[in-house]
Amino acid sequence: MGVGSRQTHSATLPPGQFYCLLDELPLHLIPQRQLESADWQKPPRQPLFLNAQCSVLPAGQVPTELESHRHLLKDFCLQGTMAWVRDPATASLHPFWLGPRLEAVVTSLRAGTPVPASIPRDVLFLLAGAGIVATEEQAERRAAERAEVVRKAAQRFRDRGYAPLGNLTHPFNLAALRRYYRHAIRCGAIPLGDVQSPRRYAIHNESVATFFHHQIASAVSAVVGEAIKPSYVYLASYLSRAELKKHIDREQCEFSVTLCLDFSPEPELATSWPIRLDTPEGTVRVYQALGDGLVYRGTKVPHYRHVLAEGHTSTSIFFHYVPANFSGPLD
Repeated sequence: MGVGSRQTHSATLPPGQFYCLLDELPLHLIPQRQLESADWQKPPRQPLFLNAQCSVLPAGQVPTELESHRHLLKDFCLQGTMAWVRDPATASLHPFWLGPRLEAVVTSLRAGTPVPASIPRDVLFLLAGAGIVATEEQAERRAAERAEVVRKAAQRFRDRGYAPLGNLTHPFNLAALRRYYRHAIRCGAIPLGDVQSPRRYAIHNESVATFFHHQIASAVSAVVGEAIKPSYVYLASYLSRAELKKHIDREQCEFSVTLCLDFSPEPELATSWPIRLDTPEGTVRVYQALGDGLVYRGTKVPHYRHVLAEGHTSTSIFFHYVPANFSGPLD
């Protein structure tokens, strides 16, 4: 984990662009519960190999499927070598940047050959955590575990119109997103106040959020039980004394996901500011931990939050989707 403590290569990267630099990962921004529960914290019982679902590409080059969607990468820092890891459970792509030290290690690995025992433990922690190296059975196991999570979430969504869904973004990317949006707010790149609240910073269809909007669509589709497409994404960072009035969303938000991105003071588990849903069974309070998502029918389930306590801040990303055959405007 010592790799995460040296702040050198990141000084060469534009602070206003998104990157998830593994060599200098902001470990303090990864939710502690995810660090402590992760399989990759433990010494592997089986040999590790270069993940066949990982593409290591030079500066400026992106996976083929993203070539026609480069507008989604407008605010990505595409300098230097990157590893793009496909999640075996959700099919989404996780982007990771490699500094000089990790680049040298990763480019020395060969497909089908076990990872050398000489690689330092702190490097293995990062490579295994990102999924760049993995055991032979890891992908199958993760896919099976995720399938069970989705099965339960889909049943709950059918029965109640909402369902919690964790791990929509990789913990390393979550930490990088927290860094990126904190910087954007400090620098005035995200305006304060919108029609719903004067006490929240908010931005519509910001490009980095839009990238992740598209990446999690398959996972959301599996929960709601039908083909969907992204409509728009909205980021909101609430100041203390902010509130979210009770409302339902417009037609572009048939299926909505609220992702809990950031909260201060840092919670040990769930935050202290629940989202409230009015359901046929009564009002439900959903407490989210950092990185947790909540899928719900935005056009049918009234939702709201009471006043945020003094001295607290909270940041969420709202990912909105419509049925695949929706023909109206998406914005």
